[in-house]
Amino acid sequence: MTAFQTGLSVLTVLNDASRAAMYSHLAELAGVTVIQADGALHALTQLERTPVDAIICDAQMTDMSGAEFRSILEDDAHTGALPIYLIGDDEHGAPGRATNSAGPQVLAEALEALGVDDSAYPLPLRTTARPQLSGQLEPFSLSEFLNWAAELSCSGHWLITVSAAGQLPRGGHLTMHEGRLTYAEFAGRAGRGAVLELLRRSEQGGGQFRFYHCPSLPPGRQPDLAAPTNRLLMELAVDLDETSAHPH
Repeated sequence: MTAFQTGLSVLTVLNDASRAAMYSHLAELAGVTVIQADGALHALTQLERTPVDAIICDAQMTDMSGAEFRSILEDDAHTGALPIYLIGDDEHGAPGRATNSAGPQVLAEALEALGVDDSAYPLPLRTTARPQLSGQLEPFSLSEFLNWAAELSCSGHWLITVSAAGQLPRGGHLTMHEGRLTYAEFAGRAGRGAVLELLRRSEQGGGQFRFYHCPSLPPGRQPDLAAPTNRLLMELAVDLDETSAHPH
């Protein structure tokens, strides 16, 4: 935990608890307090009691869409000026000007808007920090890069941008502890589903990656990422083949 506080706070409304925990971890390292809400209605109740400086939420929450939530906030004099960041999936037409970024990029954008000194940003939010690894996914696949990093027992953050044909570029965020995947976020998904979708889209159009060595990661891992990385990626390769053979 950081030793200083900016006095700023962000409200998150995210469907997946592990994503909420990661956003909270990164924001608090930058000195920003995070308040978590279980849904849009809970968030509205929270806002009546506790003012915040920005809101980050899923474009489709458990009880209403991000566009509906934004509309309610904009019509209220107390919350009308709050910056709101919606995280959605462009493939399924997420409404309300949803961002195509994963947590680190969204948080960095929010912190910049709030005037937080970028020298206080933790990895991987600090874009001026030089990654230990970076490059294009081609000619190798994302699976090959992750297997290679697993063999080297890497620990840190992966930021991966994929650009499938006909779609906007999307950012993904993975963490790896001693070569084992512990966290994955992509297109509003978390865990195994996020890795699967990231692999699928990287196969369609390639992409770029950056890896930041960082041993101080949140404890634990997402439950469906419990398998060793090489086994997990083999299982996901089978899932990808089945999806390709039987498209929806």
